[in-house]
Amino acid sequence: MRLSLQYKLLGSFIIVVALVLASVSTGVSLLIRDYFIASKKREFTDKAYETARVVESYYAGQISYSQLAGFINSIDSLLGARVWVTDSSLTIIAASVEQQPVTGGFHHYRSGMMKKSPMGSSMACAVGEEEAGGMHHGSGMGKHRGMMNRQDGVSDTVLPRNPERKLTDIQGLEIIKQQVETAGTTAWDVTFYHPYYEENMLVVGVPLTAGTERKGTILIHAPLAGFDDFLSRIYWYLAAAGALAVLITVCIANYLAAGIIRPLKSMQAVAAAMADGDYAARVKVETNDEVGDLSRSLLSLGKALGDFVDKTKETDKLRRDFVANVSHELRTPLTIIRGYNEALLDGTVSGPEQMAKYHQIMRDETVRLEKLIAELLDLSQLEANTAALEKEPVSLSELVHNVVTMFSQKSLSQDVKLVAHIAGNVPEITGNGDRLTQLVVILLDNALKYTPAGGAITVDVTADAKNITLVIADTGAGIPAEDLPYIWERFYKADKARTRAGGGTGLGLAIAREIISLHGAEAEVTSTPGKGTAFTVKIPCLPV
Repeated sequence: MRLSLQYKLLGSFIIVVALVLASVSTGVSLLIRDYFIASKKREFTDKAYETARVVESYYAGQISYSQLAGFINSIDSLLGARVWVTDSSLTIIAASVEQQPVTGGFHHYRSGMMKKSPMGSSMACAVGEEEAGGMHHGSGMGKHRGMMNRQDGVSDTVLPRNPERKLTDIQGLEIIKQQVETAGTTAWDVTFYHPYYEENMLVVGVPLTAGTERKGTILIHAPLAGFDDFLSRIYWYLAAAGALAVLITVCIANYLAAGIIRPLKSMQAVAAAMADGDYAARVKVETNDEVGDLSRSLLSLGKALGDFVDKTKETDKLRRDFVANVSHELRTPLTIIRGYNEALLDGTVSGPEQMAKYHQIMRDETVRLEKLIAELLDLSQLEANTAALEKEPVSLSELVHNVVTMFSQKSLSQDVKLVAHIAGNVPEITGNGDRLTQLVVILLDNALKYTPAGGAITVDVTADAKNITLVIADTGAGIPAEDLPYIWERFYKADKARTRAGGGTGLGLAIAREIISLHGAEAEVTSTPGKGTAFTVKIPCLPV
């Protein structure tokens, strides 16, 4: 199934946003969890040390057991956590009873949570036994088993209602024993599944020390269920915010994707039009980005293809015209030669004078064919840039003077005035003398062909800082304006009525154009019908 690029972009945006939101949500939740747990650890540790000081006061006989129990229960109520006091043998000697928590959030336990007492149905911290002091003490924590000496000298013996219980007797608390034994006299904390309370708990332990000796441990337990509920609510909030963000992203991404697709569709339509031959189709995209660059490139491509097609059509037309002209130029002399030759062979012509005339005509047509073929080969070599063009310093002034001298007799015979004006400061140029001579001969011969008797031809050679300028002007019939763009083409003849006797092969100006191009020169033609034509050639002074 074909999937639109718009939907691909939209899907990509949604996936990226979803991944970012999931990553951020996970990171934020982990950060919040770590922050709150770390905060609780610090709070529990501080309260555990405070409890340790109170327990030390109790051991010192400064407070009663009921006061100790009240303090432990107040810590329970404040923290929403259970407080256990153990001796060095991990025997639980005091434990808080469940209090109504004063705050919500982290202190909310599940129903029935922590209603158990490690001491059985009667709590070890029996509030109301103010004179009690006979709890069992571990090593170094009392003078007698089952009794506690008060500071006022009164000795009371109060036995617990249930036997004392050790942490080691509670299945699943081995990790606490390991932490106590490993930590020694330093505080510690651990998070694990507490089998006694049947849920995940945070446990903080602070040792009761006498110098470097551990006399017991303060344990503060807190369930993580309340915080997990709190974290669940955060997840829901993040999920709701994420869903809203995804919805907004869909709207924005769809708008952006559509903005990208619209110009692409326009360019697709233009490309399809170009494929059908319509190179005038244009893309209207004005954005200053990659899409805009692509549209401008497509516009340039359309123009280039249009120009190329136009040039190809023109080239094809020129090729067809060339074939037709060559065929015509070859057919005429060959027909003449064949006809005259057959007349001689079959005896139609028998007189000596007539036979000599026919032979002379056949010779002239043969010379014409040789000239046509030579010029075709010459033009082909020039166009293919295969002609040897050895350049050397050339004096254009001397070259033009020699050609004008060569045409002087011919111009006199045609009653055409030929005048040359050559400046005295014309420097040498770098070029091929033979080809430049050929150029001047072509232009001057062309001028003589189209200048009637009584007319004039002027040849001017001047120079400036950049160029040497050659101008050959005549007072002939001139060239119509519509013919001027085509006079450099092969076999093109502006004078459609020109006779074969007075005309050339039609290749002269085509050869002249190639010579001008090979010398890096520029040519310009101006003409006024009935008044004459001027050919201007500017050749650079610097080496080409």
